[in-house]
Amino acid sequence: MHFKCNVCTALDVGRTLTRGDGRNVLFCENCDMGVIELIPEDTSVFYEDTYYGAANADEMGYHDYEFTADHSLLWVKLMLETISPTGRILDIGCANGHLLRSLNGTYERFGIEVNAAAAEVARKRGVAIIASDVFDPAVSNRTHGSFDFITSIATFEHVNDFRGAFDVSLKSLQHDGVLIFEVPLMSYTRDNKDWLESSYEHVYYPTVKGMETLFKEFPDYQFTGFESAIAGYSSTYIGVAARDPQVFSRVAQLFQAMTKPSPAGLSDAEISINLAYNVVHSFNVTADRILALPTLIKQANSFNLMKRLTQLWHADRVVAESAGTALESAQWHAQQAKNWQGEWDRLHHDTEELKATNAAMYKQLQALSEGN
Repeated sequence: MHFKCNVCTALDVGRTLTRGDGRNVLFCENCDMGVIELIPEDTSVFYEDTYYGAANADEMGYHDYEFTADHSLLWVKLMLETISPTGRILDIGCANGHLLRSLNGTYERFGIEVNAAAAEVARKRGVAIIASDVFDPAVSNRTHGSFDFITSIATFEHVNDFRGAFDVSLKSLQHDGVLIFEVPLMSYTRDNKDWLESSYEHVYYPTVKGMETLFKEFPDYQFTGFESAIAGYSSTYIGVAARDPQVFSRVAQLFQAMTKPSPAGLSDAEISINLAYNVVHSFNVTADRILALPTLIKQANSFNLMKRLTQLWHADRVVAESAGTALESAQWHAQQAKNWQGEWDRLHHDTEELKATNAAMYKQLQALSEGN
């Protein structure tokens, strides 16, 4: 098979991994970007009407998209609202328009969605669907330089041309526009089983090295990004791109606030973004983040947010109870060990005393024998 890296155009494969469905993922020897061995010409077959409402774990897609979107997109919503409460925004892979509909502000809302049923729901929610594919000529011909914001959350990995999708997106931004994206990440330090044992509709398998190589292909733009470690799940890569230096500086500052270890010293808007990302999305909970939760709830309260926090609280409680049980067990075993040690010491002491007594008696017997 002829291999040519979509990102750096290198021709050699460095390593190969096999997914649970038996399909190989090839990684470029030069930049380590991953891609499935045989890219299907038409990927739309993966996104039938059940994609956003899969009935069971064997089906591709989401079992409860509204709930998943509420907690996984909350940080994006708050980030956009903090940057600006107005503007033209395009959501690539907008599904049923959940993110766009949730925004508080005077936005012009546009979407690209391959799933016809989801796209129709988005339209009814006030989203202008401009295409079913990011490579539709309608996108490149009609939207060039027209958007203040473009979001692509868990979308670029599905397309046939990863680099091309970034190219179209960046060209569709105004000069001071911002691209916010998230893609699955093949981590160098964490377990990648969720990407290799499910989500078989994915075409590309990004790595940090692959993403950094991609960014160099667009020298007119500044990028920043990081590996997002989601507790109990495989990693993603979250990033942002902008051309205007002042705009990029502002967004990069918000990214720093989002990933700050503690919300202390942040503004209310920054605290909400920090909690939406760390607590709600990634389940990276600390004592000071828990105390700061009222700030987030005041700004973005919803039934699904409460549901998510309840799940996280329950999971923490289960761990705590398990740890308590384990501690009790450890304490019992420690006491048992002490008891056995005490018995051993007593037995050893008695044995030594018996040996001493026997030795003394032996000497006495010897002396009596010699006297006779």
